[in-house]
Amino acid sequence: MEPPAQDAEHTAERVEGAEPRPEADGLRASLVERLSAHGAIRSAAVERAMQTVPRHLFLPGVSLTQAYADVAIATHWERGAAVSSASQPTMVAIMLEQLDLQPGMRMLEIGAGTGYNAALLAELVGAEGSVTTLDIDPTIAEEARARLLSAGYERVRVLAADGAQGAPDFAPYDRIVLTAGAADISPAWVAQLVGGGLLVAPLRLGGAEASVALRKEQDSVLRSVSLTPCGFMRLRGAESAPEHVVTLANGWRLAGARAGEIGPEVARLLEMWPRRRFWARPSPFLPLYLGLDNTGFVYLWKETGRERRRPHGRFGLYAEGPDGPSLALLANVLPMLLTFGGSDAERELEAEVARWRALDFPSLESWQVTAYPRGSEPSTPASSANVRIQRRHYIFDVQLPDGKALS
Repeated sequence: MEPPAQDAEHTAERVEGAEPRPEADGLRASLVERLSAHGAIRSAAVERAMQTVPRHLFLPGVSLTQAYADVAIATHWERGAAVSSASQPTMVAIMLEQLDLQPGMRMLEIGAGTGYNAALLAELVGAEGSVTTLDIDPTIAEEARARLLSAGYERVRVLAADGAQGAPDFAPYDRIVLTAGAADISPAWVAQLVGGGLLVAPLRLGGAEASVALRKEQDSVLRSVSLTPCGFMRLRGAESAPEHVVTLANGWRLAGARAGEIGPEVARLLEMWPRRRFWARPSPFLPLYLGLDNTGFVYLWKETGRERRRPHGRFGLYAEGPDGPSLALLANVLPMLLTFGGSDAERELEAEVARWRALDFPSLESWQVTAYPRGSEPSTPASSANVRIQRRHYIFDVQLPDGKALS
């Protein structure tokens, strides 16, 4: 059941901590300078917003140095897994640029988190605009509400609600942004978005995840204007498609759509001596996985330290064929392929790599996505469409902009 929605202006008191801190100002300025130098910040408006909003006020208990480091910081955990965080500033800046916000716009954020991103949105839309942010967890929403008030952003409306339904009472919106990974697009989001408006969401496309900025066209069709690789915690609630994670007997953690089902077999395969093969050029990673069957896509890592990070993990594919179960893994720091068991996973992965090599490994940013409400999609993809991904609400056609086709 959805928790009741609440307005920020009437439910939280101001908290301490809003006093200027010269050390924080200097660290914030250095962070913004680095983000601009690396190209994450591209506009004066985003630069000004990130220079203005005090990130440390949204991260109580975190040192100033860490608060202004270019890292994501987990803030809430359930059963050993992080369920909420302050996103990496680089990714925050990239998504703000994707939104292309203008003063006076009406903004909906799904995933309030710490409240920091909502404060940035408020800076960008200005006094004539509006920001509504919501979170499915009432505790997280209340914390975001208090921190926004502390930092002086009392105009931001904070709701405790399931993001699947958006916030219809305050629609329509010029922009909608998700700060959690989704596998599909909720019809409610599209219904609440104005024609020509932008929806920016971390979407899982095949085995890849990308922050996609989609413009609403006629008949609720959405067409991308930008893509960039990303990695986000999963959306919770009615539109969740959670990442299944299991711990294997040998200490590895396995994530994937079928992790619970194939975990014992993957653990057995990992005990085998792998065949090794080095490629002559770097692995293409995320773009490569667009064409792979998402049900066989896996990610393996071992937890180290209290922050449960995923260092030096391996992406790959699990398959079952005539010669038995098979596993093919790519290290994410070396251009190395490891294969275990049968040959089906290796053959499928090699075939996909060969197709990408023929196209000179196009980056994920070069692709375009068209999202059709299910039932309204063309009977066959356009000639330039390389991948068609079917979800419950939307069908996604993914293609190269120059019309090249994967042969």
